[in-house]
Amino acid sequence: MGDKAASSAAVHRLLFLRTLVAGLGERTTPPWWRTQFLTDVGLRTLARVFPRTAMRAALGSTTIVARADHDKRIGIGRRYHLFRLPTALEHVLIDAMMEESFRVKATALMKEQRDDLLCELAKVANSRAVPTAEGPIRLVPAVRLSERSAIEEMAAHYRTSVETGRRVFPYFEEAED
Repeated sequence: MGDKAASSAAVHRLLFLRTLVAGLGERTTPPWWRTQFLTDVGLRTLARVFPRTAMRAALGSTTIVARADHDKRIGIGRRYHLFRLPTALEHVLIDAMMEESFRVKATALMKEQRDDLLCELAKVANSRAVPTAEGPIRLVPAVRLSERSAIEEMAAHYRTSVETGRRVFPYFEEAED
């Protein structure tokens, strides 16, 4: 990613992938994180308190829990993952979360069942196959994390993780100076 701004399409792909994985993490058995913000009940409950921003609050809250889960296994510092991206990219994602089109699409998506979300994740992976693995998985250098191929690979790892029940934590690392 570096100092270059990610394209709008890449930002939306990353946000869509984050939303999918966050929602799937609540629906796996056992759950990857013990939140229920992105379920139908969770979103309806949040809508009472945050009528216009329930989806943003739900995804933001789930992201905090998922980030801590990933950080514990990957570490922090010069490493990035789906729930901890470079600061500039995180700010752009927050802006994208405020778009009405995101709210509508994400709210409809989170009403779907686990298998439907897994199907959407397979589409993001673009038929990419990855070997079954477990634990942290180092992907391309961080400078390339917003590239379509990197997003597809990350999606493929998460899809395989859900399907096999073996947790993976894809991450990107900055190059040494």
